[in-house]
Amino acid sequence: MKLSERTYSWYHILSVICIWIIAFQWIDFTVPLWFQATTTLVTVTLLIVGAVELLPLQAGWRWTMKLIVVMASWRVVLVGYGVYTPSGPLYPDQLRDMSLSFQPYIWFSLAAWFLFELILMAVKGKARIMLFLAGHLIVFAALDSFTPYHLWMNVAWIVFAGLSWLAGCHFREYQLKFPQGWGVLKSHPLQIAGNIIVVFACVLLIGTNMPTVSPLLTDPYTAWVNRNSGSGGGEGTVETATSSISTLAPNFEQAVVVSGYSRDDQELGGGFEFSYSPVMSVDSSVRSYWQGETRRLYTGTGWLDYLSEGRNNRGGGGSEEFLLNDPAPKTETMQVVQTITMQNEQIYPILFGGYAIAKVEYLDEESSASFSSSATWYPEEAELRWDPSHVAVLSSSAEPTRLYPRRYAITANIPLIPLEEVREAAYQELYPEGSRDEQYLQVPSDFPERVRLLAEQITSEGDTPYKKMELLQAYLRQNFEYTNKPDISRKQSDDFVDSFLFEIQQGYCDYFSTSMVMMARTLGIPARWVKGYAPGSQPSPETLDRFPERGMAYQVNNADAHSWVELHFGDYGWIPFEPTPGFNAPVLYKQDDSVVAFADIEQPDMSDHKAASGGFMDRVSPQVLRIISMISAAVILVWAVYRFRSSLYFVFMRMRIGHKLSAAEKTVLETMRVVRALRWRGFERSEEETLRETFAHWSAANPNLSSILDDLLQEFELASYSRDAYGEERWRHVRDLSKELFRNTGKRR
Repeated sequence: MKLSERTYSWYHILSVICIWIIAFQWIDFTVPLWFQATTTLVTVTLLIVGAVELLPLQAGWRWTMKLIVVMASWRVVLVGYGVYTPSGPLYPDQLRDMSLSFQPYIWFSLAAWFLFELILMAVKGKARIMLFLAGHLIVFAALDSFTPYHLWMNVAWIVFAGLSWLAGCHFREYQLKFPQGWGVLKSHPLQIAGNIIVVFACVLLIGTNMPTVSPLLTDPYTAWVNRNSGSGGGEGTVETATSSISTLAPNFEQAVVVSGYSRDDQELGGGFEFSYSPVMSVDSSVRSYWQGETRRLYTGTGWLDYLSEGRNNRGGGGSEEFLLNDPAPKTETMQVVQTITMQNEQIYPILFGGYAIAKVEYLDEESSASFSSSATWYPEEAELRWDPSHVAVLSSSAEPTRLYPRRYAITANIPLIPLEEVREAAYQELYPEGSRDEQYLQVPSDFPERVRLLAEQITSEGDTPYKKMELLQAYLRQNFEYTNKPDISRKQSDDFVDSFLFEIQQGYCDYFSTSMVMMARTLGIPARWVKGYAPGSQPSPETLDRFPERGMAYQVNNADAHSWVELHFGDYGWIPFEPTPGFNAPVLYKQDDSVVAFADIEQPDMSDHKAASGGFMDRVSPQVLRIISMISAAVILVWAVYRFRSSLYFVFMRMRIGHKLSAAEKTVLETMRVVRALRWRGFERSEEETLRETFAHWSAANPNLSSILDDLLQEFELASYSRDAYGEERWRHVRDLSKELFRNTGKRR
């Protein structure tokens, strides 16, 4: 029997929707490649031809309506984008001019329309649908690997559309072959839809919670890209064993790089493992980042060392010697003493301290004179550099002193940022002509232009430099994933910042901080890169009770190694910014003349801001994945409870009665459960009726159920009055009767 258009219109609608979903993935991919007018035109064309296709019209009328509505939409869209400017009525000359103005935009729309009609006509049957989907998945997988685009969400949508299309195709074939069986299925739509939803929920739950597993074999493309990195023994053959990760200590003997303070920042990137070995404890009344070194010369792959920057030092660094600092006239400071106790034997190139160091005092048992010539103060960079080769030999001992101080006290001038003032300060007020330090605006000559364009796009709504930097900071924090093992196989660009923003799109602090420094510089804001340690942790009350001698000092380990950003705002000085998600810069803000407190500054919401490298489905936040997982788990749980409600009921009754249920008890309980369920399905029963009377008038009203009801009543009475003679075989018969009864009363006639 050939089905009419109306009979199988549900499948036709489903096919159009699935084609729409797949087509929109291509449109999403082409967003950064096409003009916005072209993208809008193609989208509108597909929506119109699909919507008209769903109307119950004959083919001729349908094609006529498509042509008229599509052409009208072209005119509206192109007029809206300023591509065509109409003038007066539609005369033949104007129609010719309009058709010329529509080029080349309409060719993309016509191609999309042609492909839509071709797919709708040719892709029929499960084999063709699977072949069609396989082609799309292969192409998208290749584009994800060989282009800067991250397309896994597009692939997920194609899989979703494909599964829906295949399920619809299966049911349509069933409808064509078994019309009577299809009629039975139509009488249970909720059960059919429920099972389909549960299958999709299981797929989603498994997909969103699968752990990331490194590939056992390197794919050919990655192997080709990394062909020059070495594959045998010898120096530099193990990529993760180099010191290319700026927050990591170099370790050329091991195959795994672990976190710690870096010695070389010229090659940023890669991944690392967290190390929780102790570094130092800091006794301070104010929480702070423990600053190490700053960098200002970016190469495209990392930061040049301080020797390449041509710095000028002012000497100093002796014990209790006040250090010269470049003042910030509009920012007050609070003096804080920070006592640092080193907890390892490493020698660092720097003495750590919170923000602007004003004085250092060496607290080792040896004379502080042994360290007097080892520290050199660089006021412009706020660095107290350490040279162990200058450590003196004590006259009273043949042994040299420790090459790095074990305990020292830093007197730091903590800036109190007048937030409201600096936020409202205009560019000319902060940077009068000739006042900016050009060395902190350095950008390589071959720096990618799209980074600057993205920075301008992100900060366009900020009307002052500080507000622009708040927008930039929020964008990085909210649109990129923090991970210590970024997928560097996505990297295509030679520039570290460019590859992070448009290709890798995940990473740790070095990725975020370097990107913000360089994006700020493209906007004319002086910026520098800072590395050191995050504040660490203070002991819990329980630990403090057990070890009171430790006090409330911050415990810092190698997992706290960190990098961040400092931006210069004229007379307000250097202000720290924190673009890395999961970290909060401990900055003090002056709220009024008398109150100073840590400010929990609300960051602008950048969640709706689209990156220039992809479309609106380019990334999914962990929060969205958690919501999807929770909804999927809830659907599966509800289905499981409904599916096994009978077994759960007997488990509950066993717990309530307090002993294992006999076959007779289960029969009585099952019969009463059936009675309650049938009352919910419209079978009436008064409170005065006995069960026999109830079953009698139910049988009279529903003759097709009389034999089942009679058998069930007989089993109930036997179980109630002859329990000892009632066995498991009879209970199984009762269970079959109840199932048959439910099947026959699923929908009242």
